[in-house]
Amino acid sequence: MEQMKCPGQDTRFWKPDDIFVAECPKCGAEIEFFKDDARRRCAWCGHMFYNPKISLGCAEWCQYAEKCVPELMQEKKAAQTFKERLADLVHALLQDSEEWQLTEKGTVYALDLLKSEGGDPRVVLAAVLLHRVAPDQAKKFLEELEAEPETTASVMELLAGRGSERDLNRHLYEDTLALLTPQHQPHFHTRTAQRLAAGG
Repeated sequence: MEQMKCPGQDTRFWKPDDIFVAECPKCGAEIEFFKDDARRRCAWCGHMFYNPKISLGCAEWCQYAEKCVPELMQEKKAAQTFKERLADLVHALLQDSEEWQLTEKGTVYALDLLKSEGGDPRVVLAAVLLHRVAPDQAKKFLEELEAEPETTASVMELLAGRGSERDLNRHLYEDTLALLTPQHQPHFHTRTAQRLAAGG
């Protein structure tokens, strides 16, 4: 008798777009992702990057998620813990100033953008949390939290306004900043940002 498989992980129940191709943010090569892959390494340049359309599906609520997709759940928990710890450090520095209020508002926008558009939550959220912090202090915070060198490098690139023009993380970060300064009639990279701006 065939053993029952979780429908969320059984590829017989997957839709065609649950397996898709994503562009490596470093070299532009096309890399195949399954919807439940946490991250993949580019076969061409070796860059490790997160699934831009990661879908936890039933793992969001299933009591067996830790056993069913352990790597995915570990990645999710690590990202949450990292974000919360970094937010505490930034809040302690900025206190309850207008800069902190803008930062908090920015993280809400960034989460909406990440949910709809994909992207690496660690990189985008860290950059948004640190955008009102001096670069040397931002790097110190990332080192204190023992962020992966690739994550630190990507965050510092965003904060310095560098990086690939095609990088989704850069688009999400720039859209978040643009949403925080609507009086400047910003240009948005994503439709989600346009929707958020229209909704006030």
